[in-house]
Amino acid sequence: MATRTTNRYGKIVVTNKAIAQIAKITLGECYGVAGGDVIDVEVLDNKINLSINIYLKYGVTPLAVCDSVRGQVKYSIENFCGMEVKAMNINVVGIK
Repeated sequence: MATRTTNRYGKIVVTNKAIAQIAKITLGECYGVAGGDVIDVEVLDNKINLSINIYLKYGVTPLAVCDSVRGQVKYSIENFCGMEVKAMNINVVGIK
């Protein structure tokens, strides 16, 4: 599925796969994250909902890492797509 929007430069189409790739790249840059996958991207009324699975590095505080991931992924997607991230579910699935 793709999201379509228009601005003064013309029509813009952003696929859910592209949104997932932005989130995945950003996950790789987050402190305390040993790996992760974007398992679901949903766009409703130009607002993005994400579900992410992450693996944490041993010794980090899960809450702090999840807060950091949420902020960094939200910023990256909103900056790139120009659409609001409405909700983000982060599942810690393991420690590496």
